[in-house]
Amino acid sequence: MLLRLFPTAAASAPASPAEAVSRATVQAAPGAVLSRAVWLSGLVPPQPLCGGLGRCGRCRVRFCRAAPPPLPAEVETFTPQELAAGWRLACRRTVPETGDYLDLELPEEDFYAFGAAGATGSSASGTAVTPADGAPLALAVDLGTTSLYWRAVTPEGEVAAQGHGLNPQAGAGADVMSRLAVAREPEGRRVLAELVRQELRAVTARLEARGAGRVRRVCLAANPAMTAIFLDRDVSGLCTAPYRLDFAGDAVADVPGLPPVYVPPQPAPFVGGDASAGLAALLARHAPRPFVLADMGTNGEMALMTDAGLWLTSVPLGPALEGIGPECGQQAGPGVVTGFALTPQGLTARFFADPAARAAGAAHSAACPCPACAGPQPGQDRRARGISATGYLSLLAALLRAGLLRPDGRLDPAPAMPLARRVAAGLEGGRLRLPHGLRLCPADVEELLKVKAAFALALAALLRAGGVPVAGLARLYLAGSLGVHVGLDDLETLGFLPAGLATRTRAAGNTALEGAALLALRPARGRGLARICRAAHVLALTEQPDFAQDYLRQMRFGG
Repeated sequence: MLLRLFPTAAASAPASPAEAVSRATVQAAPGAVLSRAVWLSGLVPPQPLCGGLGRCGRCRVRFCRAAPPPLPAEVETFTPQELAAGWRLACRRTVPETGDYLDLELPEEDFYAFGAAGATGSSASGTAVTPADGAPLALAVDLGTTSLYWRAVTPEGEVAAQGHGLNPQAGAGADVMSRLAVAREPEGRRVLAELVRQELRAVTARLEARGAGRVRRVCLAANPAMTAIFLDRDVSGLCTAPYRLDFAGDAVADVPGLPPVYVPPQPAPFVGGDASAGLAALLARHAPRPFVLADMGTNGEMALMTDAGLWLTSVPLGPALEGIGPECGQQAGPGVVTGFALTPQGLTARFFADPAARAAGAAHSAACPCPACAGPQPGQDRRARGISATGYLSLLAALLRAGLLRPDGRLDPAPAMPLARRVAAGLEGGRLRLPHGLRLCPADVEELLKVKAAFALALAALLRAGGVPVAGLARLYLAGSLGVHVGLDDLETLGFLPAGLATRTRAAGNTALEGAALLALRPARGRGLARICRAAHVLALTEQPDFAQDYLRQMRFGG
């Protein structure tokens, strides 16, 4: 069946696209999940979808004719007027079994980059290229479950260009298991692999076309699932327990249309080349030992390095700390709240303030699901697009300190503090009304409490396995952008960090990308890193005694 995709008509009068020209035409198999058919086509920019939970609303489409009856999740998401107009959630729909074509409207912002960049790299942003007279380049790639970062470096280690965007596979779902579910079938794996390969081919072509130089070598740092999918290797060992790793990395792969691709060591089924590359970066910095490198991304990898050796573990944190999943969740950007504070005036919000990002932000419309586009609300002088991960963490920490949020994750409708009682007056049907048209619902709190429990449990188990008391840990390095922007006191207040560790916690930046650049330029370092990883102690958390009891004990905010 052909899916003909159109930009949405004006909200006041949704019109038939009979006389319009479709922006994209997708060939889709009958019975396929509609959201995957659209957002894995490579013909529209990727969207960080919630993977069929029916919560994020980003997969909204309008059936231009004969819309199916609404489902309960759609009734909760759309207004009666939107439902009557034909708006539905693509993640809850499949491609029809009959008919030759299906006409769908998508919000205009879903097409914002298509015309300019085509199907390759439409979401990626990059710095201006520094001309290098055609010098040979190495391309470092950090392929995360949610995002893709790249950096082109000269033989001297200077940055020629760099950029980032959403992982183009995001339409398959925001978490690792959603990707693996698609990749279990050879055709699904081929589609996912080609989306990323196409993105990297576009990057290398642009670098050469703009005179930066020709990429001679690529280093891909990614978790084992993303690595296997990129290489189009069988993923069955990662799909069900007992998990097994069929590719240990520290090898060069041939990928059509790309220079040789080096994959760093992959020590365990869910501890991959992104963790080992990050470790290489910290070792090159001569980080004081013992230290822990913790990635607060979807896959939650952790490494403890002591003078006695290396301990590794991973814990699925899910995409909540990437701004995906919570009802008002958004990745940090223009119009997004990145922090909250409780002041004498009540809850106040801090907005993302990056002029460059604001200038590059997509336009929004009445068809967009974000609160900023839902229309004006009395008493609100500025609407927000949503709340970032740091915004949620600072919000929960503020509510916990005020006594409005209980340690068990429930909101107290009658807290003792007068200021907290004023904020609690915004509780309506279990949801807390927030400034700028935002809201906090119980499911959001529960999801973040699960993330807190998993992270704290993994950190405690890793230190215990390595025989390192909290007081004896020299440094905790938080990898990724969240570590740069999150309030460490918020993490300690919520119980992500043990009491007193915030003062020894440092934002490490994108260690996976830094390490990938290092390994791309200095291949010999990969051999030494592989020796360290082969001798590592890998901690399988779910196989630890009292795992269930320890997890339940951690299901509380605070110390």
